[in-house]
Amino acid sequence: MAGAFRMENGTQNGVRSNHDREGWTNGVNGDNIKQEHRSEKGKGVAGGSGMEAGYAGNGPQVKLEELPDELQHITAEIIPLNMLLSRLAQYSHGALQDQILRLESMPLPQNLSNGNGNYHPTTQEDTSPESLEKKRMLLNFIQDLHTRWVKALVLTEWSKKADQVGKLIDIRTHLASKLELFSVTIWEMIKTKQDMLWAKIPSPDLKTALEVLARPKIHWMPDFDYLPLPEITPEESDAWIEEVNTLLSARLSLEEFERIPAPFADYKIDSGVATFSIPGEFEVDLTIGDDDFEKQFWFIDLRMTYQPTPPPLSEQARLAAETKINNALGTDGLLGAYNYLHDLTLTAKIGEFTRQAWQLRAGRWADCLQVERLNRAVAVHYWANRPHSKGNKSWIILGVNSSKGEDGRPDPKHPSYITLRWFRDGVEVKDFDISFDVDNISMDSLLEAVISRHIEHMLSSMYNKLASKPRFTHKQGRLTLCGSRKTPGDFTLRMQVLDDKDVTVGMDLYTGAFTLQAQSPMAADVQRRLNTFANPAEEGANLLELLRCHYVTTALMSRAKSIRWMVSRGSPLSMDEMKSIVYSGPPSTREPFQTVWMKKVGWNPQWFIFMSMSLGGDQWWLVEIPNPQQQQRPGATGTRVKMYTKMPMATEQLRLSDQFFENLTLYATGMIAQITDLRELHSKRMAHTTREAVNYSLPAQIKMPTVYVRLSDMLGPKGGGRGLCWAQEYIPIVFKGVQADSPMKIIAEAKLTVTNRKRFQFLKGNVDHDVNYNPNIGQFSLRLRGEMGATVITLLTSRIQALDKLIELVEAIGRAGKAVVHQSVTLREVVFTYTDSVPTESPEQQAPNNTRQQQHRPWRVRLDLTKERGVKVDLERGNPHYPVIDYIREMANSPDFENLPSWLVLSLPLYRALEKLGGVEQPGVVVTVLHRGLNWVTIRWVVQGRKVNVEVKPRRRQGTLMWSLSRVVDSPDSSSSKPPPPEQNDEFQKVLVEKVWNEKGNGWKGLTTGAAASLEGGVEEIVGLVDEVVRGVAVGGPQQQLPHHQGAPPQPTPQQQFQQAQAARFQQQMQQRQQQQMQPAANMTGGPPPPQPVIPQANMMNRGASGQGQQGRQGGTNQQGGYGSSMANALVLD
Repeated sequence: MAGAFRMENGTQNGVRSNHDREGWTNGVNGDNIKQEHRSEKGKGVAGGSGMEAGYAGNGPQVKLEELPDELQHITAEIIPLNMLLSRLAQYSHGALQDQILRLESMPLPQNLSNGNGNYHPTTQEDTSPESLEKKRMLLNFIQDLHTRWVKALVLTEWSKKADQVGKLIDIRTHLASKLELFSVTIWEMIKTKQDMLWAKIPSPDLKTALEVLARPKIHWMPDFDYLPLPEITPEESDAWIEEVNTLLSARLSLEEFERIPAPFADYKIDSGVATFSIPGEFEVDLTIGDDDFEKQFWFIDLRMTYQPTPPPLSEQARLAAETKINNALGTDGLLGAYNYLHDLTLTAKIGEFTRQAWQLRAGRWADCLQVERLNRAVAVHYWANRPHSKGNKSWIILGVNSSKGEDGRPDPKHPSYITLRWFRDGVEVKDFDISFDVDNISMDSLLEAVISRHIEHMLSSMYNKLASKPRFTHKQGRLTLCGSRKTPGDFTLRMQVLDDKDVTVGMDLYTGAFTLQAQSPMAADVQRRLNTFANPAEEGANLLELLRCHYVTTALMSRAKSIRWMVSRGSPLSMDEMKSIVYSGPPSTREPFQTVWMKKVGWNPQWFIFMSMSLGGDQWWLVEIPNPQQQQRPGATGTRVKMYTKMPMATEQLRLSDQFFENLTLYATGMIAQITDLRELHSKRMAHTTREAVNYSLPAQIKMPTVYVRLSDMLGPKGGGRGLCWAQEYIPIVFKGVQADSPMKIIAEAKLTVTNRKRFQFLKGNVDHDVNYNPNIGQFSLRLRGEMGATVITLLTSRIQALDKLIELVEAIGRAGKAVVHQSVTLREVVFTYTDSVPTESPEQQAPNNTRQQQHRPWRVRLDLTKERGVKVDLERGNPHYPVIDYIREMANSPDFENLPSWLVLSLPLYRALEKLGGVEQPGVVVTVLHRGLNWVTIRWVVQGRKVNVEVKPRRRQGTLMWSLSRVVDSPDSSSSKPPPPEQNDEFQKVLVEKVWNEKGNGWKGLTTGAAASLEGGVEEIVGLVDEVVRGVAVGGPQQQLPHHQGAPPQPTPQQQFQQAQAARFQQQMQQRQQQQMQPAANMTGGPPPPQPVIPQANMMNRGASGQGQQGRQGGTNQQGGYGSSMANALVLD
């Protein structure tokens, strides 16, 4: 850089020089200006200026480098020359472009714009107005640029001597500052002389003073021989004073009555003085100097009556006040004096407020107040350095309101007064009720009252912001604004964070900073952030909610670990998914929220509970997400919620106790269980509904709905009609609790109310360990236990079906009569005994018949209902029915199982007879019993290689069901049996016809080709007779003649009477069943008749001969037409 130049002269008074610095920091662009020494310096004055030549010719040359330090180096507004030239070049280039565009936009000459084709250019100058205007503009532009560049050239030349010129400027500035000192000194001397007038004391007259002290009379002082005034006696003085009082009273009561100002109405006259008192302002003493009422009053004394009382006026101030008061009295009378004194008092009060404000600023309000004295007012800026709302200042202004009317004139009825203006956060508050005492002046009290109202406003705004949110309008949390206007700075805002824990927000009276009291490590950070907001009253509500959410989350995380709950801030769902859940409620509850996720140890991985906390209200949600172990579908992004439901949990009394987590576990697990059950019911298309009902098994604050299902849906199509007969249709499923096992199990209870309690008199107490029957109210209670996430509907269905089967079985036992006695009835097993006889004799009569009692003993049957594959039937050892145990089990697991007790009673005599056949041994005779079904038996005697087969079947004869005995022969394939051909007439047939088929006995009767025996016991006798006859043929000996029963048949025994009655009852049930089955078929149009249920048959004898079963099925064709045609018509079981 060649040098630097100075744009304007300037001085920096009072700044010391700094010539020892090599470079200067430019204030424009920060470039450093370095001192450059010219090569010509010190080589003579040939190339120097005239000034330098003069110095050289008159004496020794003074080197500019040796200037004293007192010279001030001018550095202001110095910029580098290269910047000036670059900026000038930029300006020239830009201005030229603008000029070209401007010339281009100007209109063309008229002849060219009209399109004159005859125009030809000539050598003459174009003098059209448009061309002249363009030339003028271009010339002015070139002249302006020329001027600028010429100046730049001059500056460039001067820059070659920049060091010398700069020092010359410094010297000139220094000389100008010294010349300025002359003028300043002269004016200071004049002012000092004027101020000394007050301190000037005249020279004392020592000679006169000495004479006065030495002699009572001075001879050189003239004596005018005035007569001395007579001395005033006290009586005269009192009379004069009394006269003055009278004059004052008369004047004020008469002459001045209408002109006395209203504030001066309270006065008193004493000692020749009228004292006017204005409470809280002043007291003034006035008197008169003449009895003429037109003369003015005169000022005597002035006293201020406000507190704190100012010190007495100085003599000089008193003289000035007396002069002004007397002038006012002379000009405007009492009104003028009052106006002056009133304004003087108000000004004094403003001064007192100002004095106290400065004292407070220097004391405990240090760095918090800024005091500014205005003309007749004072402005006090409080919270000067508050951390928040720095752009919005707050202050008060104490001033005097002149009470002028609309015309601008003072209103005599309303004197001026001190007024208070309050600017809160930069905005003037128009309507406020702050009473400040101007009689007892206290700036401290005034500031405390104003700031207390400011604190109340800030906290009230925050309170109103919070109170308008749904969380507090719905009473989900406590929010109180505490404080009293009588106690400055006592206002606090208390907001509940958890249970009895609150956060208290206050404000410091002096600094205006917010203070937070909360048992949370986050409180300090929240307080810091609250003090940085521009509008904390509006923005602080969300910050307090954030503190509450953090406190609740921390408390949950610290408490839940010890009781097997997992709590996390992380969410398995995206923010959009959570918003779709939380914002599913009313729009008023859509506030920014925080979440905390919870999960009970032992739950399935897809179930979660999360709590959303916001000013819109705390909400508890039960959420189900897809199982993480299941593979996500292709193209899926993120985790999507599978199901969510709201949990009506009350958070206003949220207490993180063991009881709370127990209730939460109970409630959430119950909801999961009910959701699982409802899904199961929906998938199985079972009708169901839910209703609110009182559940005494759960705490009062937990409300769980009751699920109702239909009994007919549980029993299915086979048992639905039957279920309507013994129980009510709707079954309530009530959630009872959680069993704290590993894994967790849920407990539910279903209740079935029976329609007829008499049918269940045999049940008392527990039917099973989870099934109870209450005979007093006729209700079954089924306690259901299931694992977490598993439905209990399947278990309930199986229990109800098992109970239905149990009831049908017990009813079947009851229908069997007194021969069947139940001993134990539970849902797991049924134990009963059966026999074919009922004792009707007394114990004394039964004693001799021990053999008979042993023969007709009761047999115990145990039905195990716990097997998955069906009912297991167990018979005690020695039971005659034991050979057909497999057939009995098949019947127990068939739709006709309810007829099992009756069949056991009716078939017992037959099987007892068959059991006796196996106990008789005879050489050459082999007896085999082939069980082709439950009621189809073939007895085979093999006598010396010859077979005799007698078939026993139930057949109907004349409407009565009887056992039919007939001889049959085996078919060639040994798969069936058929009657013997007519031509067969062996000795067995002859003996059977002679001894059995043509005879009759007790309960049986021969039918020529066979025999028929009653179900009561005749079959046992005839089977024994046939065995005896066949065995007799085998030995070839004489046969015993059987007695022929002639005349009236023998009277039946009590046992036979009971069996007959039982057979008649069984036959009646059979007929009713056939009618019920035929009735639906009659109502149908064009449908086939319903199938008739038949007795199930097996395929092998004692599960040992598989070929016998099929043979037995084919043998049941029409034989002996008088007894029926088929097994279905012979013995129809229900």
